[in-house]
Amino acid sequence: MTMENREFYWIRLAGIPLWIAPHCLELREFFRDYIICPTERDQKVFQNLMGQESPIQVSLDEMKRESDSGEIKYSLPYLESLAFYRKICHILLKEGIVLFHSSALAIHGKAILFTAASGTGKSTHARLWRDYFGSEVTMINDDKPLLKVREDKVTVYGTPYGGKEGLHTNTEALVAAIVVLHQAEENAIQRISFGEAYPALLNQTYRRKDVAGMVQTMDLVDTLAKLPVYRLGCTISKEAVEVVYRQLKEDGYLGD
Repeated sequence: MTMENREFYWIRLAGIPLWIAPHCLELREFFRDYIICPTERDQKVFQNLMGQESPIQVSLDEMKRESDSGEIKYSLPYLESLAFYRKICHILLKEGIVLFHSSALAIHGKAILFTAASGTGKSTHARLWRDYFGSEVTMINDDKPLLKVREDKVTVYGTPYGGKEGLHTNTEALVAAIVVLHQAEENAIQRISFGEAYPALLNQTYRRKDVAGMVQTMDLVDTLAKLPVYRLGCTISKEAVEVVYRQLKEDGYLGD
């Protein structure tokens, strides 16, 4: 753990160039796949976004706030990575980009987002897809992908925040559908209404605590809930994969 000789470098998340100045040297390795050499245009985009020419930084107090107790019980690089992501998510919200807790994978050029309460099994279900389809599946992110929300489309982006297994790819894909998981004795899937989808999706979206940020987030979730959203009762089995895949194919949301 090192908090000396602070480095300044650029990363790109969800298509947005960001200039950061971490305390911990270990974060260079963490952000390795997302580090860029900025162009003049990147620098202008960042300046317009931030209204400043200095890099994004987080304080020791901001790191401590990432620990439930407010004490340093985890490594500083880990806490600093979380503090950076929180700050970055605040910044990107104004660009219509939001963190959505999910396992995001791509197949046939389209993305499927599997979301659920923590511990329900979204990562396990995503692993079943990788086991079933092999190299046809790209794991975009297994925990905290970013979504760029537009009225006509939603794009999911990989981030280095890939969950316990660190599964992520620096890539992007258009979202074909969102699947809300819950454990069940039998596999069954159904399309749910906007009214059912909205609270389920809002609950899995990173939300700022200020009023303006909350309103922005709710507007973005309004668009997300208009996507094809399904509820899946599932077991840990390849049949669960087949049920989802078959339904999305029948509904025309996945190509060959």
